[in-house]
Amino acid sequence: MKKLIFTIVSVLVLTILAACGKVSEIDSVSLSERINSSVAFSERLTQIEGTPAEKRFFLNPNDYTEITAFVGTNATCDEFAIIKTNDTQNVITKLRGHLEIQKTSYSNYRPSEAQKIDNAVLEEYKDTVVLIVSGDSENAAAVYEAYLKNK
Repeated sequence: MKKLIFTIVSVLVLTILAACGKVSEIDSVSLSERINSSVAFSERLTQIEGTPAEKRFFLNPNDYTEITAFVGTNATCDEFAIIKTNDTQNVITKLRGHLEIQKTSYSNYRPSEAQKIDNAVLEEYKDTVVLIVSGDSENAAAVYEAYLKNK
């Protein structure tokens, strides 16, 4: 009996220690507020939802369970998306395709914008994929990492 109790307590302690300092799940609203307030974008971003977000990132309703996306005008490629999904690799592949198309488009139109795409933050955490395109990519990555550690 003592052995069973010791095992249960050990598992609980290890679980708690493993969870310390890390976010268990990304809260899209909280992270989007942090990105909007802490990352420099060339212009004010506007939130898009539903079909416009799906079209922009080449997604269909089966690809995600939740999407939070903010975009600029066509003058810049600044944007970010937080996508919850059951298939992170599929979403990452589609976002990479989106970035390639954006890069091709902006390379001719506004080459300085295309450089932002090369430094885009594209990360996966559990069931969530995060994309941030900004001229402030180092800070964007730091904001994302700090969110995961300090949530």
